[in-house]
Amino acid sequence: MRPAARLTLSALLLAMLAACGVPAPQDKEEARAKGRDTDETVFDDMIQTQDKARAVEDLSMQHKADLDAAIEASEGEAASEER
Repeated sequence: MRPAARLTLSALLLAMLAACGVPAPQDKEEARAKGRDTDETVFDDMIQTQDKARAVEDLSMQHKADLDAAIEASEGEAASEER
C-alpha cells in the first residue's frame, strides 16, 4: 500500500472514531424538565404530540368518571323514589 493511501485511510479512520466520541454537553436541567435524558431530539414533535394526547385522554377519562358518578347518583335517587 502506498504511503499516501495509508495516511488517507488512517485519517479517515481517525475522523470516524472521533465522530463516535462523547456527545457535546447538554442542558441537563432542561432535559430533566422534559422527562428525558437529552434536551432535544429529532422526535420532539412526535413526543409533544403524544404528551398532548395523554393530557386530552386524562381529561376525557376524568369527564367520564364524573359522568359515571352522576349517572350512578341519579339511578340511586330514582330507585329510592320508586319505593
